[in-house]
Amino acid sequence: MCQPKPEPTDFEITLKKLCTFLSRKQGAAVAGRTRDLIKLRITELSGNPHVAPISERLAGLGFADYRQLLIDQHNLVYYRLDEEAGKVVLLAVMDSRQSIEQLLYETTIILE
Repeated sequence: MCQPKPEPTDFEITLKKLCTFLSRKQGAAVAGRTRDLIKLRITELSGNPHVAPISERLAGLGFADYRQLLIDQHNLVYYRLDEEAGKVVLLAVMDSRQSIEQLLYETTIILE
């Protein structure tokens, strides 16, 4: 019996969008290195999930519990902590020069 493939998360959608953008603008090698760096930095969050500050960009939209992790000069990961479950909940990854409002609209993310 085949199980249906799960729907991609909003984070996975935004990661794919970012990698596609980077591939077109700077090449597949840059996109691949950036993706690997994002994965590494996310893995590191398990050791210190409070490392990133609360996101001023999202707080300005009324969502005060999301953190903004700087990956490199231009790339950010937004996440929140689920203290009760003891886990990090990934929201989105984006280029810092993008509009967070537009990204949220395009991926139809509903913040909890």
